[in-house]
Amino acid sequence: MRYQNTNKIQNIKLNQDNYYVVLDFDGTITSAESMDSWIAIIDFEIYGEECKKEIENLNGKYKPIESDYGLDYEIKKQHMADWYQKSMNLLYKYQLTYAKLQKALQKEKLKLRKGAREFLKGLHEKNIPVIILSAGIGNTIEEFLQKQECYYDNMYIISNFIEFKQDKMQKFDGTIIHSMNKKIEGFLPEIWQNAICQKQYAILCGDIIDDIQMVKKEDLEKTITIGFLNNGTDENRKRHNQNYDFVLTEQEACFQEVEKIIEERRKM
Repeated sequence: MRYQNTNKIQNIKLNQDNYYVVLDFDGTITSAESMDSWIAIIDFEIYGEECKKEIENLNGKYKPIESDYGLDYEIKKQHMADWYQKSMNLLYKYQLTYAKLQKALQKEKLKLRKGAREFLKGLHEKNIPVIILSAGIGNTIEEFLQKQECYYDNMYIISNFIEFKQDKMQKFDGTIIHSMNKKIEGFLPEIWQNAICQKQYAILCGDIIDDIQMVKKEDLEKTITIGFLNNGTDENRKRHNQNYDFVLTEQEACFQEVEKIIEERRKM
């Protein structure tokens, strides 16, 4: 485990009632080996090779852009918006239904990260607010967490929720959440906003640098940021070390380590 910002961390003293938790989903709650919540709902045996080819072409074009931190911020942000909108349009084009979504998830393409189930259960037992903020598909996240028996009433999911009517997907015309516009601000109902405003601190877990913006910049001094290093390239490791308070490498990237970090701040 690598950590920095020693002075900041030492000033944060946690107890059961003074913090909330913000979690990314894909690559954070789920493991590095898991499919993401977009691909997991697409059963290519149903949708066919043409659908597979279109998705692979989109991902091949935009995934390198997502990981290019040298690109102008506004240009990259527009590329991400285009990618997610085109991906959503494909789901509509190939007539996604909720029944097909559920059937695809039965193939267990999504996998929890080690310790995630116990971590989420513990937060529920302590009644600690949990916000899952994902650029994935909210319906997938709900369905998966329910299946894993770790979806609780202390959770709120901010994600791309698809509306279904008579099992058919409706054209998605809302604000698409992508990797560069993920934030709590503006997406939480008032009751939840009031709940987190009463908390002094936050714990944030993500797997890419852009996940840090899930909380407001001015709140980072009272937020412990924990980064899962799913891709251990030298450049990725360097960026994680520069941006996250704690970095969990591939060998230790589990929620038991997150628990240790939280417990250490409770003892102070």
